[in-house]
Amino acid sequence: MGQISLEFYQKKKSRWPFSDECIPWEVWSIKVNVVNLANEQERQICREKVGEKLGEKVINIVEVINRHEYLPKMPTQSEVDNVFDTSLKDVQPYLYKITYQITDSLGTSVSTTMRRLIKDTLAL
Repeated sequence: MGQISLEFYQKKKSRWPFSDECIPWEVWSIKVNVVNLANEQERQICREKVGEKLGEKVINIVEVINRHEYLPKMPTQSEVDNVFDTSLKDVQPYLYKITYQITDSLGTSVSTTMRRLIKDTLAL
């Protein structure tokens, strides 16, 4: 099992020496099941189906996000970098992060499993 998350955020400026704080204003998570397939043909068919479903979910997210009640307050010129990604020349999308997490069949995350493994190994 796993989860893919799309997080929209804005930055809150911090005083030196601290880094800026990222404050999410919208988070979308899609839960997925990871499967093992027998051959390349099954993998290709599943890949197409998953791609179509994921595309539908992304379009749904974009439609909801484009409603005015979800958008953060429009920043002043000096605060534009806190809400938009200004590193691109022709377009300035909202700041976002895409993250993923994979868990085993018992619901334990890979990082938790690794932490336990290292802790148990060091305890020997």
